[in-house]
Order: sequence, then structure tokens, then C-alpha cells
Amino acid sequence: MAAVTPLRMPKWGLSMQEGTIVEWWKVEGSAIAEGEDLVDIETSKITNVFEAPLGGTLRRVVAQPGETLPVGALIGIIADADVSDAEIDTFIAEFQANFVPDDSDEESAGALRLSRVDVGERSIQIGRAGAADGVPVVLLHGYSGDMNNWLFNLEALAAKAPVIALDLPGHGGSSKDVGEGSLAALAEAASGALEALGVGRAHFIGHSLGAAVAARYAADNAGSVASLTLICPASLPGTQVSEEFLTGMIEAQRARDLKPFVEMLFADPSLVTREMVEDLIKYKRLDDVEAALGALRDRLVGGADAAALAADLAKIPAATVIASKTDKIVGAPDEAALPAGFKVIWIEGAGHMPHLEKAAEVNAILAEIVAGVRSSSTAP
Repeated sequence: MAAVTPLRMPKWGLSMQEGTIVEWWKVEGSAIAEGEDLVDIETSKITNVFEAPLGGTLRRVVAQPGETLPVGALIGIIADADVSDAEIDTFIAEFQANFVPDDSDEESAGALRLSRVDVGERSIQIGRAGAADGVPVVLLHGYSGDMNNWLFNLEALAAKAPVIALDLPGHGGSSKDVGEGSLAALAEAASGALEALGVGRAHFIGHSLGAAVAARYAADNAGSVASLTLICPASLPGTQVSEEFLTGMIEAQRARDLKPFVEMLFADPSLVTREMVEDLIKYKRLDDVEAALGALRDRLVGGADAAALAADLAKIPAATVIASKTDKIVGAPDEAALPAGFKVIWIEGAGHMPHLEKAAEVNAILAEIVAGVRSSSTAP
């Protein structure tokens, strides 16, 4: 049989078990290019676009809009024109007859292999993906988030380098003790985790609070940073963290009360799903979470950490800032106030979560940075 490439339901994040086809952007018989938007898929967390894994012709749409299928299920077929319809029919029949759902597929590029490391009295949860060798990419999430916030970015990054996602203290599966809650304390915890993993040099990508932590780490350990990417960063010149959001995330006790604050994260509030909010409620009910978030809020609002970081930004030779001008959580950084080695890339149509809202666009930027194609001295 001539070459036939199955398109399968992707696995985005640790908890994804199934996805629902929303809309195909291509019809049967369409020529497609690698990386082109192919189909929108809705998960319990958020809707994302599935990109063509290679170029060719979309010969068959197997899963129709509205169908919900398990991870790994067949959704379409890419094949050249010289492949007969009969061959495609045979391929589909054999695939469907032999397919067994396996939502624990750790070989998937979008899946994380979980482990823990001890840093002093704290336990830090680690998620790893991609190859074992090479300069790794370290992912640091934002306030009240966890490593699952990178669910739409893991596959693209793991194709370029080993990926290490950390749950910062106070978040996810890590210890809830944040100490004084300072950027320096969080950066020290991240540093200790990487030291325990034997990581000497890495590409750092941080979002929001995680971006501020990554910048603090880079200012103190510039020689250990292969590249630095800050997505909607807190604590940079021009930004101001929304105290309304921070306090709302702490005080809301029911899903209906929390949802308006979660919606502040996105340009399109309809992206907020019930499960997304319920997961946050479950997290907030864990012992010591509210105290941890309160300590972090007080440090972020207090401004001393931001002032100290601003004074040290010149120690960072280069960084890429990915930001949105409609960010309701931290606002927009002041390009003129950033060091000469910093370049800002503005993402249109996104709020505070461009790596989720505009994942394909952001992934292309991140992949170039990690591959060394886009340097901080190159204008976007």
C-alpha cells in the first residue's frame, strides 16, 4: 500500500482523555502545508487548533464536527493523489478494527512524565517530555496555575528539545510552602529543582508570575540561561498586577464566584470551561493553598520585588517578551523602559494567556527561539 498518514486525536496535557471535533478548516481533497491550521478540537479545558503534521492532501475526514473521540483515535487521512480510495478505505477499516484507546500514552509528545525532587523542606513536582539529551526548555507557569497551563505548547517544544515543566511552590503538586513569597525565593526553589535534576544550562520560558521568576533567575544566573522568553510577564516596567484578580482568585469559594476572575485571563471569556473553573476550586481547597496565594499576592502588589528586578534587568543580556495590549491581569510592558537586549512581540486577539489563546502563533515563536533561529537582536 502507498503511504497513508493517519491524523489522530492529539493528547494535550496530563488530563486529556478525549476531544470533540469543532470545525474542519480544510475539506477533503484540499492541499495542506505542514503547520497549517487543520481542525479545531475542544477539550475539557479549552478549544485549540490542530495543525497539519506534514504537507500533502487531506483525502479523508473521518471524524465529523460534534463527534467526541478518545486520544489517539483516527480523525482524518493525509495521502498523495496516487493512493486509491480503496487503499484508504482498507487503511481506515484496519485502523478502526485494531484501535484500542490508551489515555496513559506517555510516549505522546504532549504527555508529561511526572516525578518529584526535594529542595530543602519542599517537594517540587516535575513534568518531563521530549528527548533526554540536549539543552532543556524549562517552563514556569503563572499565579494559581500549574504545569498544565502549557498543554498546547508541549508538543511543539518537545519536538525541539527536552522539556522540564515545574509546579512552583504553592501550586499544582508541589509543596504549598512559599516562604516569604518573593521572586527570589521562588527562583531559588526552581534553581534547587534544576540542580537536583543535573541541569546546568537551559532555555527558560515563563508566564506571568513564572516570567517574573524566570527573569529573577536570569538576572542572578545569566550564564545558565541559553535563552529567556517572558510571556505576559509580571513585575516588568510598565506592568501592574491586578489586585482585583489576585484577591478574587483567593477569596472566591464557589465556581460561579470564581468564574468572572478566570474570565479576566482571556480575550474571549467563552474559552473558560466549567472543568477549568472546577479544577481551580479543587486546587484552592487543598490545605495551605489560600495562605500561599495570599503571600504571593502581597509580594506582587507590594512592588519591592518588581523594583529590585527592574534594577537588575540590565544583568540579563537578552530576552524575548511576548505580550498582549489587552492583557487585563498585568497590562502591557513599557518597551522603552526595557534594556536594549529585550525585544517585545505583540500578540493580537489575546489576553493574558496568548500561549493558550494563540498557541500556534506563540509556538512558532518559541520553537524559533529554542532552535536558535530567532535571536533577541533580531526584530520580530
